[in-house]
Amino acid sequence: MTENKNYLSLLITDVEDRIGRGLITHKDFEYLHDAIESQLKEQISMSTLKRIWGYTKYTSSPSASVLSILCRLVGYRDWNYYQSNRIDPENVPSATVLSDKIDVGHDLTAGDRLKITWSPQRVCEVIYHGNNEFEVVASQNTGIKVGDWFNCALIVAGEPLWLNNLRHPGKPAVAYVCGKLGGVSYSRIIESAQKTEGL
Repeated sequence: MTENKNYLSLLITDVEDRIGRGLITHKDFEYLHDAIESQLKEQISMSTLKRIWGYTKYTSSPSASVLSILCRLVGYRDWNYYQSNRIDPENVPSATVLSDKIDVGHDLTAGDRLKITWSPQRVCEVIYHGNNEFEVVASQNTGIKVGDWFNCALIVAGEPLWLNNLRHPGKPAVAYVCGKLGGVSYSRIIESAQKTEGL
């Protein structure tokens, strides 16, 4: 059962990568629903998609036939073939973190801005407000939206970025992972001190 959950998590990430967006709003699920219908000529109900993504409560596991449709969307024949041929990151051994990293509590001060990127062409710019809290000020091709807030204590280049307590106005707080497969890159945004000169 745990193995199936690992592959389901991988499949969710693969689907989001395939359609170029995270699924956290009703419109995101509409987009996926329409993509399945137009590209595969098959259908999965909106309510089923929302349950698979944890947007609404799911008391039972999704059927293999439903998962097979999602597998076909990302280029696999069916659910069984996906599990046999998709590499499971749980089987990759642990390693010491040697990459560039930001220890948020020690390396950032309130007002610092970061640009975070991950595949495929996802970009998020954030401002740090202290106490491990960030506000999203710009976003492209991701389910994270401008005005969202989240908590994060560590950012490691080349590794997935775990966002705790991601808050979107009008929605319950959720956990969110950026760059599950390829990790994230980050850079500091340096504001020009001369942009107000000459006024």
